[in-house]
Amino acid sequence: MRKLVLFTLIAAALLLAGCTTTGVTRLGDNQSIDLSGYWNDTDIQIVSKALIKDCISSSWLRSFKGKPVIIIGRIINSSSEHIDTAIISKKVEVALIESDLATTVADYDNRDQVIDERTHQQYYASEDTAALLGNETGADYFLQGSVRTNLDQVKGKAVRTYYVSLELIDIETSAKVWVGEKTVKKYITKAKYTF
Repeated sequence: MRKLVLFTLIAAALLLAGCTTTGVTRLGDNQSIDLSGYWNDTDIQIVSKALIKDCISSSWLRSFKGKPVIIIGRIINSSSEHIDTAIISKKVEVALIESDLATTVADYDNRDQVIDERTHQQYYASEDTAALLGNETGADYFLQGSVRTNLDQVKGKAVRTYYVSLELIDIETSAKVWVGEKTVKKYITKAKYTF
């Protein structure tokens, strides 16, 4: 009896060890794989590229005298699933900086840390190297946005639509000088109704 139990335990351990292997394949940046039908890296790339292109080529930029300063606000996730919208924000910010058409300043999530460091320097850095108070660059525009979803489904089929909107607001006048929206629509089929 003990041999049977021991044999069963060893067989179960070997079976479990064989089932726990993990395979990893590195993918290129342009490779598109959609496993679940939910928001993924491909959608981030599609949305970011379209909105950045629209923002940079829009008339608000041509009509601004000089190089505008933009603060990147939050992109609110109003969708029905978890979406890390900070990835979209950062891609837009990087594109604006790299275009050399606009300057960005510390966003809401980093502003307090920058202020704390500047205050810290007033007490602990040499007078020659301490950052001066009251010298921040004021932003001309505020960029914010949202992600929303719509789901239409029936018997193992669904159409999931993502709407990503960005808007650029003149801080002095509160006028919206640019609004961009990109839609990503996915048709998904599954063997069972599991949406």
